[in-house]
Amino acid sequence: MAEHCYHCGDAVIGRPIVAGGHAFCCNGCKTVYKLLSEHALTDFYKLEEKAGNRPSGSAAHKYTFLDVDHLRARYIAYEDEQVARVTLFLPQIHCSSCIYLLENISRIEPAIRSCQVNFVRREAHLVFDPKKLKLSALATLLDNIGYAPNFGKRTNDRLKTEKRFLYRIGVAGFAFGSVMLWSFPEYLGIGRDNPEFRNFTSWLSLLVSVPVIFFSASAYFISAWKALRFKSLNLDVPIAIGILALYLRSVTSILQGDGPGYMDSFTGFVFFLLIGKWFQDKTYRSLSFERDYTAYFPVAVTRLSAGVEEIIEIEKLEVNDHILIRNEEVIPCDSQLFSDSATIDYSFVTGESNPVTRKKGDFIYAGGKLIGSPVVLSVQKESSRSHLTSLWNEAGTKKMIKKKGATDRLSVYFLAGLLLVAALTGIYWYLVNPQNMVPAVVSVLIVACPCALALSGPFVYGNTMRLLGRKGLYLKNTEVIASMHEISDIVFDKTGTLTESEQLHPVYEGPELSMEEKQAVYSLASASTHPLSRAIARYFSENGFSAAPVSEYREIPSMGISGIVGGKSLKIGNADFTGTSGRQDSGTTVFFDVDGRKGSFRFQSELRPGIGELLSKLGAAYRLHLLSGDHQRDQRLTGTFPPGSALYFGQTPLEKRAYVRSLQQEGRVVLMIGDGLNDSGALTSADVGIALSEDMFRFTPSSDAILEASQLTRLSEFLDITRFARVALITCYTFSILYNLLGLAFAVSAQLTPLFAAILMPLSSMTIVMLSTVLVLWHGRGFSKISKS
Repeated sequence: MAEHCYHCGDAVIGRPIVAGGHAFCCNGCKTVYKLLSEHALTDFYKLEEKAGNRPSGSAAHKYTFLDVDHLRARYIAYEDEQVARVTLFLPQIHCSSCIYLLENISRIEPAIRSCQVNFVRREAHLVFDPKKLKLSALATLLDNIGYAPNFGKRTNDRLKTEKRFLYRIGVAGFAFGSVMLWSFPEYLGIGRDNPEFRNFTSWLSLLVSVPVIFFSASAYFISAWKALRFKSLNLDVPIAIGILALYLRSVTSILQGDGPGYMDSFTGFVFFLLIGKWFQDKTYRSLSFERDYTAYFPVAVTRLSAGVEEIIEIEKLEVNDHILIRNEEVIPCDSQLFSDSATIDYSFVTGESNPVTRKKGDFIYAGGKLIGSPVVLSVQKESSRSHLTSLWNEAGTKKMIKKKGATDRLSVYFLAGLLLVAALTGIYWYLVNPQNMVPAVVSVLIVACPCALALSGPFVYGNTMRLLGRKGLYLKNTEVIASMHEISDIVFDKTGTLTESEQLHPVYEGPELSMEEKQAVYSLASASTHPLSRAIARYFSENGFSAAPVSEYREIPSMGISGIVGGKSLKIGNADFTGTSGRQDSGTTVFFDVDGRKGSFRFQSELRPGIGELLSKLGAAYRLHLLSGDHQRDQRLTGTFPPGSALYFGQTPLEKRAYVRSLQQEGRVVLMIGDGLNDSGALTSADVGIALSEDMFRFTPSSDAILEASQLTRLSEFLDITRFARVALITCYTFSILYNLLGLAFAVSAQLTPLFAAILMPLSSMTIVMLSTVLVLWHGRGFSKISKS
């Protein structure tokens, strides 16, 4: 018997290369084995036998093009002096061993800080030290261990995979049609009168069945074998058993001269299985597309056109456009710094919280958050919302407990029970009527499929996520919907949340200001994205002021902002921050100090229309709380919130976060709603954090969802939709179970042919897709989105 390489599994031609008591087909595989052994990674072979890929022997100079700066820049997603981030397409990823090896690659090369594998997309997200490891060396290392990066277009690779799958369907379909044609006399009872013709067509059926079993159905056997080797069960185990039983019984019948057996059922079974799988794959892609809410994600940016500011969607940005980024705003696309300097926080991208300073002309990567004075950037690469949403999904600001879901456990129990029922059915019919044993067992294995159970959750939640996105609530993932089911308490911020930031009307109180002082106050207020700062900027903009450069800009949450404009030192904020003796005002007051000259702006903020009705609805089902940074109690809110609500004023960001955590310690499940500026800590700590977004570019990485501000008054309807999602999920589960029980009843009684069972199996999945879609969309049918004014 020919030896096989311990690493890649290929047959060893000639004398094997031996190392560590194992045979290898080439020095490359031996080198990888030694490399893994030296770094205690030999568990790679325990997870999956012969799991490796044969390394390329010509990788030494294959990736030198990555050392050319402008070529290298195409693939680097982020880079600074300490880390570089890159996403590589590794088409050789095919099993759990691949994931294990790649995610532990830092033990082979310490310059690689982390590696996360996306198995479905066959991508590896790597963070490495560019001083210690070149991108070309990283690519060479991956190639040497059998995972050569593909820097070409992925479309071709995907098309090849799809073509191969279509070939499988075509082979099975051709065989099914041919066997049906040859078996036609058998159906009419004519075949038995002509045994020579019957045997001839039987052998023809056997001939065309060979590529079906070894090509079309091979993926099911491979998947089932891997599951059994891991002492696990998956959907392909009963399918593979059914295919094998049907085929072996048919082959035995042909060899014994008893006719074609169930060869028509076998070929038709595989054909319809593949058709069902094709439908399922297409449906998953459709679901993924519907969940790609980047098409309507509320992300905009301020573009400067002839010195005039305009807010546009980031997809409309073109190379060389100039954009204005203010403090706390996220940079939407790769750009070049046009201002003198900028301080950027890249923690959203790298996880490192240390801000970096950039100078005029430096390259700025997308995803960084500006800290300090506003800057002007020149767009270098066209951007899309998909880049920012991918960062949002990867942010990891809130660690969610990962455990095996109820659906997965139910599927495992379902499969185990299914195999038991099939065994009992086989025993029964063997004793009663052996002729019915094989078709009955195969029908049981096929018709009772947990596909519908597995699809129920993703499709119900996926459709719910799509519906909410179309109405203005954008969720990070479907787990947020599950968390919203359990909400017991809702915590609101005030300014910019319950009040309209665009309708804040400041009343100036203080000494007459010179034009220079007004210019300075306007410039400093324009540098901030806080609603009160924006209102002050609008107050002065009526006089035609334009923003002047601000130096030494600083913003302290819940306190105020400071800086130097035209040689004048300014502070805008609360009384303590500006050194002003506070007054007892019923409304919100913002103080300022310009070189010792003090004044204030008093705001009588307006509540959003419909807030009173919203709070009344929510108060009937949830405990409501208000955490406001205002030092003075707003009597309007006292009368608007339902009795028993907890209202707290003068709250700092730390106090807001501590309050949310105190509720959680009492066993409460908390939904926090804020504007995302001073509430990031509370949003992160809450079980569900929703950040409000106005028309301006306000992207909040710490949130679990982003809600268009104009849709806040629909919050009760949003929560109702998420509650209905659970009802829809239970309905789909119930339908799936009843569907399977009914199918089992017919299969066990031998009243269901394997061919018909193969048709029913994908039909159950199709039904769940339609049922989940109809239920969710029907529930939200009268829920129209309010257009923005």
